[in-house]
Formats: sequence, structure tokens, C-alpha cells
Amino acid sequence: MKEIELQPHQPPPPPPPGEWSQFTRQAAIVILMLGVLLLVSAMLPLINMLGITGIFILILSYPINKLQTKTKLSRTAAVFVIIIPIAVILFLLFGNVIQWFVTNTQSMAADLQGNDELIPAIQSLTAQYPESVQWITEVLRNGVLSFEEQISAGLQFIALTATSFFLAFLFILEMPANLARSFQSLSEVSQREFGILADRLSAVWNGWLRSTVITSFIVGTTTALELFLFGIPYAGLLGIITGFLNLIPTFGPLISYILIILVTYTQGSSYLTLDPIILTLLVWGVNTLVNQYIRLVIFPKLAGKAVHMPVFLVILGLVVAAALWGVVGVILVIPLLGTAGEVLRYVLRKINRQDPYPGEEPQVGYWTNEIVSK
Repeated sequence: MKEIELQPHQPPPPPPPGEWSQFTRQAAIVILMLGVLLLVSAMLPLINMLGITGIFILILSYPINKLQTKTKLSRTAAVFVIIIPIAVILFLLFGNVIQWFVTNTQSMAADLQGNDELIPAIQSLTAQYPESVQWITEVLRNGVLSFEEQISAGLQFIALTATSFFLAFLFILEMPANLARSFQSLSEVSQREFGILADRLSAVWNGWLRSTVITSFIVGTTTALELFLFGIPYAGLLGIITGFLNLIPTFGPLISYILIILVTYTQGSSYLTLDPIILTLLVWGVNTLVNQYIRLVIFPKLAGKAVHMPVFLVILGLVVAAALWGVVGVILVIPLLGTAGEVLRYVLRKINRQDPYPGEEPQVGYWTNEIVSK
């Protein structure tokens, strides 16, 4: 009987460069699921601060990158050139708001203290209607509590904005250097893949920002045209203001509606002889219908195309974000969904041992130059 030669055990061949091993793929699945759950639970209490920080990063990064590219300034110099004037403006703005609030509060308190008829009027009312004592006390108590809540909310908003602005400043200042150090530790294949992923994520956020600006331009143009057709004075100026305010979800459109109502009611029309109330309701109603159509139909289509998502998911994301996270969620939900989609596609293809981006190379742009030059 022929003797069988026993071959020594050979270890499995190492995976090709850039390809994950079986253990890495299995671990990635578990870590991805646990990481998402932990990240969501940990960030829920900080969603407002993180959201505002992200908005600051998005708004400030573009002019800083452009300034650095066009003028050949260092990263630090470009950051300070853009950040310092904005920080001064915010400081003066918040300072004036606080001063205005304190001044008006002191004036109101002085008026109440100097009103010799208020206390006797209350005493007379309670004497005639003893059952109203409890009601008056409740009204005063609720008024004081509401006033305290407004003060607390205002101070919290100022502190939140200042903290978010500072965090955005630190992130923008150190982000390129940290990315460069991270890329240096990767293989060439991984550098290519992460470079393409960075390009795609940048396209998602830039596309969302572009769709927001286009929507605001459409809102401002249609508002100006509508007011002009109704013969409302300052139609062009109101259209410009409305377009800019549309960049601020919820509060921006509300302020623009108030301005349009005030101007329409006080100034009237140049040729329509309608009752001021009827004219105001007509102008406000038409403006609301047109702008809501733009925001609920045109914007989801533009944003969905920019982030490569169907309109149904865009609208669903807006509704869910508004219910869970309020204004900040509405602002960021679309680009965050686009970001999650790109990252998920990358991870799933790596788990399936596929090239995430076959035949694709990183684009030559700001981030590519910044990372390669380090």
C-alpha cells in the first residue's frame, strides 16, 4: 500500500492589499451595528449642540478653503481671517441683544412700580369679585414663570451658539492635519478608497447646500413677483429678504410672513382698492401656498437628486426629524441621510469582498491636495 505523504499545515494566504480578512468583515458587521446604536443613544442629549456645530462647520469651511486656495495662506491664517470677524459680529450681536433686553426689562419694571393705579385696581377687582383672587394669582404666577423660562431659553441659546462656534473653530483648524496623519497610516488601496469616499461625502453636502440656495432663490423670486403683481410696495426688497430668511428653517419663513403682512396692511396696493384686511389675507394666502409648494415639492426633488435619494425618503426624513429633533434635525437630516447611505454602501461592499469603487479614482480637489501635501 502506497504510503501517503503528510504535508505540513499551510497557513491561509494573506488577503490582497486593501481587502479585508474574514475576521475583519465579521467584526465590522458587529461593530457597525453596536456602534450605530451607541452613537445614536450617546448623541441624543447633544443633538442640538452637534447640529449647530455642524452647521457652523459647513458654512465656514467653504470660504476658508477658498481663501486658502486662492491666496496661498496657511491653514491657520485662513481660519483666523474668516473666524475672527464672524466671532466679533456674533459677540456684538449677542451683547446688543442682552443690553436691549435688560434695558427694556428695567424700563417695564420701573413703569409697573411707578403705576399708582395698578395696585388699587387689582384690590378693587378682588374686593368686588372675591372668586377672582385665585384666577389673578394664577395668571401672575404663570406670567412670571413664562418670563423666567424665556430668559433661561435665551441664555441657553446664546451659550449653545457660542460653544458650537468654538467647537467648529477647533474642528476646522485641526481637521486637515488629522486627516493627513490618518491617511499616512493607510495602504495605497485604502487611501484611494477613502479618498473617493471623501469626495462623495463632499458632493453630498455641497449638493444639499446648493439645492437649499436654489430653493431660497426661487422663493425670493416668486415672492417678489407675486408682491409686484399685487402692487405691494418694496416688492423687490421683500423678495430678497424672504429669500435669505428661507435659509433659516421654521423661524425664517415665519419672520418673512410677518414682514409681508405688516407691509401689505400698512402700505396697501398701488392699484387694488380692497379692504386692508382682505388684501393682507389674500397676499399672505397666495404667498403661503406658493412658498409651501416650493418647500414641500421642489426642494425635496432638488435635495433628493443632490444626495441620490428618492423624494419619498427625503420627505419622510424631514417629517421624522421635525418630530424628534426639531429645527436642527430638519436642517441636517437630508445630508446626514446621504452621508449614511454612502458609508453604508462602502461598508457593505467591503464586507462582500468587492471593490467599492471599481474603475474610479479620487478627484483632484481641495481635500486631495491638502492630504497629499502633508
